[in-house]
Amino acid sequence: SNNNKPQQQHLLMESKSNTNGNDDDAQMQMDGNVDVIPGEEEEDTEHAHEPAYIDPENTIEVVCDGDDDDDDGDVMPMDDDDDFDDNGEEETGEDGIAEEQQRKQSSIADMSSFKLEADDVHTDAVFAVSTCFIAETQQLLIASGGGDDKAYVTMLSNDGSKRVIRCAYNHTDSVSCTSFNVNNKGNVMLAVGSFDGTVQLYDLTGIVAADTANIVQPVRQLDGPSDVEWIDWHPKGGSVVLVGSSDGTLWMWFVSNGKCLQVFVGHEGEVNAGCFTVDGKWAVSCGSDATLRVWAPKTGLSRHVFRNGSDVRFSDGAPLLCMDVGGGTDQQLAIAGTADGLAWIVHLGNKRVITSLMHCAGGGELASVEAVGFAPAAVNANWVATGGVNGDLKIWDLTNNQCRQTCLHGEKVAITRMKWHPTMPLIYTAASDGALRLWDARSGILLHKMTGHLDVVNDLDVKFGAVQSGEPDIVIAGSDDRTVRGFLVDVAKCLQAASGS
Repeated sequence: SNNNKPQQQHLLMESKSNTNGNDDDAQMQMDGNVDVIPGEEEEDTEHAHEPAYIDPENTIEVVCDGDDDDDDGDVMPMDDDDDFDDNGEEETGEDGIAEEQQRKQSSIADMSSFKLEADDVHTDAVFAVSTCFIAETQQLLIASGGGDDKAYVTMLSNDGSKRVIRCAYNHTDSVSCTSFNVNNKGNVMLAVGSFDGTVQLYDLTGIVAADTANIVQPVRQLDGPSDVEWIDWHPKGGSVVLVGSSDGTLWMWFVSNGKCLQVFVGHEGEVNAGCFTVDGKWAVSCGSDATLRVWAPKTGLSRHVFRNGSDVRFSDGAPLLCMDVGGGTDQQLAIAGTADGLAWIVHLGNKRVITSLMHCAGGGELASVEAVGFAPAAVNANWVATGGVNGDLKIWDLTNNQCRQTCLHGEKVAITRMKWHPTMPLIYTAASDGALRLWDARSGILLHKMTGHLDVVNDLDVKFGAVQSGEPDIVIAGSDDRTVRGFLVDVAKCLQAASGS
């Protein structure tokens, strides 16, 4: 709300210390009709207390539905070289790392409003951050996880105080992802995924109300995959959670009892990204097997498979690394970024490939597209952004498939994450140089650069403020430098400075 501004500023400044089993392989051919809207799906009204498409009494663990190129649908296991090497990362030793960070710190201005470091939380690289703002109590919850196999929740209160809460489960491998959800009952839930193959569910509702707790126990453990790469909550009530694994599978659980509802099998390699569609009717995933797959949650079967490389004019079947859904005026577009510099736009409803966007021509190690995102409908339903290892953030207009702006981060600066502003044509990016940036998507102008991190920024999340009332955005980032940092961004002031007024 608009009256949150004083509390938030004080808070941070004081803290500075599938419908059938047929698997239709899409031919990667161009189709210019972006606005084709598929027929409405019938609503399933059974099991009103659960997501409409799920029958928890009649769930199945499915085998591969069988692609045209598959003999038996078996999923390949993780390769041996996918294992994490704990000895190769710290060859310089703790003293060497500390000296290097001190050297960097002396030359980098710390613009962060607060910082969480080893004394507070993580003793290794921070891989994941996520936020949840509790409006009733004016508290910002920050979840973080990293290479020290631990997850923490940091609570920033409206009086400027900071409380660190340790998630009690002892993971045996790195924490790869964290995700909040406030369910229909108002419970604040946190899902923590790890490379050890487990998802730990924490109910933070009581912790938010308490003022002394410094540890929280998981209420449920979900396990099955060999590891967990990403997590997504179902958009309708948050009673279901979906994860993807490097073993080629996706897993879906009913949160209230931990029951496994489906195991989606079909990818022949890592499932690099995935999520539910905006309406919650489908699950979508992309992987190293160069496919983007649409799944039917009720049956567990593949509704459709888009195969990168089926048209040799565009690609040689490079892995799909990242994705987003909800684009276009009908919210049926999906985008997937590839390792060879392309981004594919597909229509999930009519199962057509709309176009491919050339983010980086020529291939090579700098071609990889690492981040993609559709602009919110309130900004422009036909805009999409791509970010790559080459340091370019490109803004595309899907009405003509042309690049509107290119935002240059600099030579040897890879983009790792991006996030659109929900109501304005602005994008936040995180990068390998340790900086975060705010861009104007209309003009391509850099509005604000945030420094302080001493190494690669692996993840970011934003608590967006009300720009009209001057409420700042709160940008949270986790880095290889073992810190979580928060930055206050006065968006209105940045826009005024850019316009010269």
